[in-house]
Amino acid sequence: MKNLIMKIATLAAIIFGLSGCSSTTINGLSLNNDSVLKDNSKTKVYYEDLSEKFVVEANKKIVEDLNSLDIIPIKWYTLSNQKEATGIANSKYTSTVNDLRKKVENGNFKVSNDGTKIVFEKQYTDLVAQLEDIQNIYSYLNFSLITDKDIETSFNKRDTYLTASIYFDKENSNMQELVFFTRYSFFHDLVKNGIKKQIELGTWEMVDSPEKADKEIYFELSRDYFPAELKYLRKNKKGIKFVSLDSGNKFNIEANNKVKNNSSHIGVGQSAMNLASSSNGDLTSAAIGLAVAGVFSLFEDTPKKENTIINEYSGVFASIRVIDKIKNTDNLKLYDTYINNDMFDTRNNLFKKIHETINIDPDSKKYNIN
Repeated sequence: MKNLIMKIATLAAIIFGLSGCSSTTINGLSLNNDSVLKDNSKTKVYYEDLSEKFVVEANKKIVEDLNSLDIIPIKWYTLSNQKEATGIANSKYTSTVNDLRKKVENGNFKVSNDGTKIVFEKQYTDLVAQLEDIQNIYSYLNFSLITDKDIETSFNKRDTYLTASIYFDKENSNMQELVFFTRYSFFHDLVKNGIKKQIELGTWEMVDSPEKADKEIYFELSRDYFPAELKYLRKNKKGIKFVSLDSGNKFNIEANNKVKNNSSHIGVGQSAMNLASSSNGDLTSAAIGLAVAGVFSLFEDTPKKENTIINEYSGVFASIRVIDKIKNTDNLKLYDTYINNDMFDTRNNLFKKIHETINIDPDSKKYNIN
């Protein structure tokens, strides 16, 4: 009996030891035994979600511009099933080219209290009028405000407003307020809590200011891109928008001037090898490496839609910048997970990569683009 107990105890110890070397997943987040991350607890870390600010700033810009413009959609939509329609879900419309330049009137745009949504205020007494306004505002937002016949102008508009799509929020709308949200805001809300929690699961000593930290970690999402846009960028050797890399932006991160930021875009399609030989620590020439470049090959077989946003969904990339004051390093990681839906496996894939390259191996150069 004594030998049996000893064998069981030995086996349990082996199993416990092995479990400490691998991670488990709970609610999509990766967890490790404390022994794997024991050194992390000695490091003070400040974490900041930059996109939280960028969502609000972009929405304020959208609202400011909308209130200075006439809402004149390219096509004018009229409700065709006025007797049957009970809401946006079962509404049917006819449209005509808006040669008469009809416009949505008697309302005002504002940012929601939390800054994450765009609200059109108007007192409706007629459901038909409300449903027609919804469709005409939606059309104007997506096909006039953030889109243009000229593709370069479209890119500039979408970079300014940090989104390639704007949606109607039927759950939070009523007869006094029509609510809209950007796809950028949608994706940020989808991943923000998970990414923050994943960093915290690294068992770092989290602090509330950069001044108290040994290491600063900054998370940012790119604005959302359609596959057609990504193919265009790759073909023309142009970059993906990251606001924090813009030296003129008030949220620009500066780490002892070690890294020069003269561009807010990260180039598409340059190999990691070419990057290493040309960047010299300057993010102006930073480019997506081989791993991320492989993502773009996923879109090679899709139908060509160079100037349209119909019938496909836009997605975002996540970046994390790590400023290590002890080691005097400043690295920007761009993860190769293209998030274009709300599926758990896509998010979990990103969380796993963050855990592996930030928590388990803090010195990992994987996904580094500078």
